[in-house]
Amino acid sequence: MNQTLDVAVVGATGYTGAEVCSLLERHPRVTLRHRFGGARPFDAAALEALLAAPVDVVFLATPHEAAAGLAPRLLEAGSRVIDLSGAFRLKDPAAYARWYGFTHPAPALLGEAVYGLAEWCGPSLPGARLVANPGCYATSALLALIPLMPLLEHRVPIVCDAKSGVSGAGRSADPAYSFAEVSGNFSAYAVEGHRHEPEIRQAAGLDPGRPFLFVPHLLPVVRGILSTLYLTFRDPVTPGDVAGVFDAAYTASPCVRLLAPGQVPDIRSVAGTPRCDIGFVLREDGRRAVVVSALDNLMKGAASQAVQNLNRMHGFDEREGLL
Repeated sequence: MNQTLDVAVVGATGYTGAEVCSLLERHPRVTLRHRFGGARPFDAAALEALLAAPVDVVFLATPHEAAAGLAPRLLEAGSRVIDLSGAFRLKDPAAYARWYGFTHPAPALLGEAVYGLAEWCGPSLPGARLVANPGCYATSALLALIPLMPLLEHRVPIVCDAKSGVSGAGRSADPAYSFAEVSGNFSAYAVEGHRHEPEIRQAAGLDPGRPFLFVPHLLPVVRGILSTLYLTFRDPVTPGDVAGVFDAAYTASPCVRLLAPGQVPDIRSVAGTPRCDIGFVLREDGRRAVVVSALDNLMKGAASQAVQNLNRMHGFDEREGLL
């Protein structure tokens, strides 16, 4: 297959957008035709130029509300869209007012958007016009959680204790993310509820009554996410049982690396890579486990997963431009 795609990136000046551009520039099947800043609102002249001469795929690395307004127009012009914001991740239109602070302008597209958790999309990506790239926290939690869901005790809370580097907040002017505030510090935030919580619930198939607790923390590092999940199984299991479940889920997944039973990953091993590393420790009673996943929030948590989705949408090798 010798297909070459013309693509554009909107929001190329942000951390995630710049990472997307870097990956696309070295992708053997992509020509990066346009890169635009992520100003809100998006420059009208630039938008009209993009609509008048649509490219094959547009990556949106803009604020959520901006992406929600841009995506419908790009789709109408004939481009496919991979959205790295949260604008199309949730299926319930009413959820956007609570979790993202705006009324969704294109609720009809929420049902069409494919949630692009690359390893769990199945056959839905090749025909997708609109892909909602998952959040970084959600990716780290879901890759560790989804394979084990059928084994878990329904009545016991699932607890996800997640930590992120400060680049996860984007190019923020908020003093809370300045070097002086973050260096030598470690803190929890959004303890009352984080917008990735409904996303994780939705993708994992957790019904509203299922007890689930997600708490994010801010690490004094630039990039990386470490998520620690505390899980209780319905029946006792062995390390071999758990390892077998993960092996069956990810044997054919080049961007997921499984550690041996009893080992857990760290951020250093995944920083700058398109990989998620997963490990676990089974406690002595065989009914409780600590599962840890690590990834780079700007790569597997955003940009490289978006390129994975691009590859799978067009029938390319999943590793193209990444590994």
